[in-house]
Amino acid sequence: MTLVRSLLGLFGSDPAAPQTVDALLTRTAKAHPHAPAIGPLAGAIDFAELDRRVTRVANGLAAEGGPRDRVALIGRNSGEQVELLLGAIRAGQTPLTINWRLTPVEMAYILEHSGASRVFADTEFLATAQAALGGRDVPVQAIDGTGPADYRRWRDRQDNRAHPSSGTPGDVVLQMYTSGTTGLPKGVQLTNANVLASLAIFSLAPLDLDTGDVLYAPAPMFHITGIGPVLRCIQSGARLVLASGFDPGQAVETLARERVTYTTLAPAMIQACLASPAMDGADLGPLRVIVYGGSPIAESVLREAQERIGCEFAQCYGLTETTGPITLMTPEDHAPGRGKLASCGRAVEGVGLRVVDADGNPVPAGVTGEIQVGGPLVMMGYASDPAATAETIRDGWLNTGDAGYLDDEGFLFIRDRVKDMIVSGGENIYPVEVENAIQSHVGVAEVAVIGIPDARWGEAVLALVVPAGSVQDADAVLAHCRERIAGYKCPRQIRFVDAIPRNAAGKILRRELRKPFWEGVDRLVG
Repeated sequence: MTLVRSLLGLFGSDPAAPQTVDALLTRTAKAHPHAPAIGPLAGAIDFAELDRRVTRVANGLAAEGGPRDRVALIGRNSGEQVELLLGAIRAGQTPLTINWRLTPVEMAYILEHSGASRVFADTEFLATAQAALGGRDVPVQAIDGTGPADYRRWRDRQDNRAHPSSGTPGDVVLQMYTSGTTGLPKGVQLTNANVLASLAIFSLAPLDLDTGDVLYAPAPMFHITGIGPVLRCIQSGARLVLASGFDPGQAVETLARERVTYTTLAPAMIQACLASPAMDGADLGPLRVIVYGGSPIAESVLREAQERIGCEFAQCYGLTETTGPITLMTPEDHAPGRGKLASCGRAVEGVGLRVVDADGNPVPAGVTGEIQVGGPLVMMGYASDPAATAETIRDGWLNTGDAGYLDDEGFLFIRDRVKDMIVSGGENIYPVEVENAIQSHVGVAEVAVIGIPDARWGEAVLALVVPAGSVQDADAVLAHCRERIAGYKCPRQIRFVDAIPRNAAGKILRRELRKPFWEGVDRLVG
C-alpha cells in the first residue's frame, strides 16, 4: 500500500478507518484483545487490559477536569505513563510529556505557558514539579508512589464504563515543548490528523509492524521519537518494551531477552552497544531492523553493526513539528558503494520536500538552501504563539531551520543550520538559552555559545566567555549555569577570550566562531 492510499484511508474515503488516536487503540483492543501490549513478555498486559486501564484514566480525568485541559506528565518511560498519555487523549484532554531533566525554573515556564491543570510525576521528580508550580493550586500526583493518593490506586477507583469518545481529526492530542531561538520553549501542537498521517508512513516496509513484532523503546517520551513507539504499538498490535533510560549493556540484554524485532537508536547508542561486553555471545537473531536518526552513521560503525548484529538499517529525518519522520533512507540505500551514507534519505511518498533560497524560491539540485516540508504531518502550530507559527509555516510550507541540498536522485543532504541550534546526543540546544544562563554570572562580561564537532555526541556545547575582570573561574561559571538550565544544555567546556566578534548590528558572528572547529568537515553540523 502506498502512502497516498494509506492517507486516503485515514482521511475519509474509508468511513471505517480510524480517524483519531483513541480509535486506533479501540480497534486494536477489539481485534487483538489477548495479544501482549506493554511490558516484558513474562509480565506484559494485553491490549484488552490496556484499553480498560485507559478507560478508567479517561473517566477519572474527565470527572475531575474539563475538555482540552492540559495534563503534564513528568516521568521516565513506564506503562503507567502510557496509560496516562492515552487516557488523557480519550478524555478529550491534551497530555504534555515534559523533559524531567529540566530545572524548576525551566519547568515552571512550560507549566505556566501551557496552563497545565494537573501534574503526574515520578516520585523522584515530585520536588522539582512542586518547586516549578511555585505554590499554584495545581494537583500533583505520584505516578509510581505507594500511598493512598498514588496514581495506580486513583486509577483503579475510577468508573470502568466505556468513556464516550467524541474526538475529531483536528483535535490537539499532543503538546510537546521544544527549545526556542529566543530562549523560551515553544509548545508544538499535534493533532489526530498529524499523528495518523505519520503512522501511515510507518505502515510501509521496512518500517511496518504487526502483532508478531516487539518494539524496544529507550528514547524518553518527552521526545517525538519516544512517543512514536507508543503510537505504533496501538496502531499495529506489536508488543512494546520500554526502557527508563539508556544503558548499552542493559539495552543489549533486553534486545536478546525480549526477542526484539524493531528499535530506534541514535548512532551514538549503536556504537555504545557494539562496545559493550554484553554484545559477546548475545543472540540478536530476531532483530529485523534498527532505525536511526539525528546524525549520519559512520560507515565503520554501520559495517561493524551489520556484521555483528545482522539486521537491516534505515535512517529517518524529521522534527517534532512534522510529527516525526519526513525522509527515509532504506536498507538498500545503505549498500556498500551506494554513496548515500551522508544523506538522510528521500522524502517519503506523499510528503512535500523542497529546498529554497532566502526569498523562498526553490533551488536546483545540488544547491544548498533551507529545507521546507509540506503535507498533513505538519503541526497545527505553536500554542499561544501565532507570530512564531506564522514565521515557521508560510504558504503551507514549514521552514525546518536546516540547510541542505537535494541531489539529482532526490536524496537529502543536511549541510548546516539556518538557525543557531546545536544538536548534542539527539537533544536540541539553543545557544541563546545557554548564554542567558551564563550571562547572569557576575564574573561574565560577554558570552557566545557554539556547537563544535564531537565524535560521540555529534556536537558538543562550547562557551566562549569574556571575563568581567581578571578572575577566570570556569568551574564557578559551570556551577552557576547548572543551577539555571538542564545539565545536558550546559557547556562541555568554557574558553576565556578577549572579545566576542559581532556585526554592525551587534549580533554575534557565530559562523566565524565555528569556522576553525569545523575546518575539513564536509557536514557543518553533527
